[in-house]
Amino acid sequence: MSNKNAKKFIIATIITPIALGAILLSLIYIYDPLQIFHKSFFDKPRFFGEMRIGAKGIIEHYDYDSYILGTSMLQNTSAKEANQKIGGNFVNISPAASSIVERAIILNFLFKHKKPKNIIYSLDAFSDEMRGKIDFKLLYDDSKLNDLEAYLNDRFLICILTLSKNEKCVGKPDIETLLQWYREKKQQQRLGGFANWIKYNPDGLKKIDLFNLKPVIFDDNLVDTIKQEQFISQFTLPFIKNNPQTKFYLILPPYSRFHFKVFPEAFMERKKVVLYLLEQIKDLDNATIYAFDDLDYPDNIANYAGDTVHYAQDMNSLELSAIKDKTHILTLDNAQLYFDKVEQKIKSYDIKPFIKALENVEIEQIKQ
Repeated sequence: MSNKNAKKFIIATIITPIALGAILLSLIYIYDPLQIFHKSFFDKPRFFGEMRIGAKGIIEHYDYDSYILGTSMLQNTSAKEANQKIGGNFVNISPAASSIVERAIILNFLFKHKKPKNIIYSLDAFSDEMRGKIDFKLLYDDSKLNDLEAYLNDRFLICILTLSKNEKCVGKPDIETLLQWYREKKQQQRLGGFANWIKYNPDGLKKIDLFNLKPVIFDDNLVDTIKQEQFISQFTLPFIKNNPQTKFYLILPPYSRFHFKVFPEAFMERKKVVLYLLEQIKDLDNATIYAFDDLDYPDNIANYAGDTVHYAQDMNSLELSAIKDKTHILTLDNAQLYFDKVEQKIKSYDIKPFIKALENVEIEQIKQ
């Protein structure tokens, strides 16, 4: 190879990957399905239901002034209904199964870019677990450059290189129904009663041993909530205290009575954590806790979609009505009476029909 050809080869070897990289970066910027860098260039905006990675673009590029930020317990909450009952321009950005730490990452970004009027927030998942499939924290730091990492994976690279308009690549157009899992066929099937749980979600029931339950004992000393309180102190309270202009509506999701009968320690944890939080916000005018465990609603297993905690959409509407009408408010003055009432409801809750139903299923399986 001559010196001239050798130089051409070396130059091509250097320039080609640079050019290809520049083309890829340009495609990423233009395509940008997560709306990290700009608002969607599509005729209609499109959004992703995985809010760990989807919330950033919504917060940064859209003019919402109120936010629903919970776990799957709030994903069925209608933003339009919230607008009507509470006022403001709401959007639901609740990541499924999100820990309090994950939501704090989104909250921190939110308050850096907006001054929200209202935030509806669920009081659950007090852990530091990170469930995101990618390191989504990078999307919410101060660097734009590392945001590119969200696209450097098999899922998005194929979409970008083919400029696909497939829903899994570019998201869905209706942000109102985007997160509402109650619309899924499997969830509709599981609602309606214990027989539907057995038929449509048998794997979930296998995690519960109804045949060897211990008597329900409520002793606060049996449950240590120091970690949960530390998480609240670090990842929730600062946002409330530092933003008095924002109203925080804190929803205590009403798990089924069945759940607390089977897992009484979960109720003791809930009680201690909420009492701690009530003490912390007692002098704050911008935070209110709404609680629903004392209603008859949690007694009816038909209200729950195949597991012990995920309630039907009508409860989300009731929660919004409570905010509108200033009902179901939990305070230090009424908390003890509230928890005493719920404890009695749990103790008196009869699970024998469910045990009998499982026994009948086992008998039928043996016959087959």
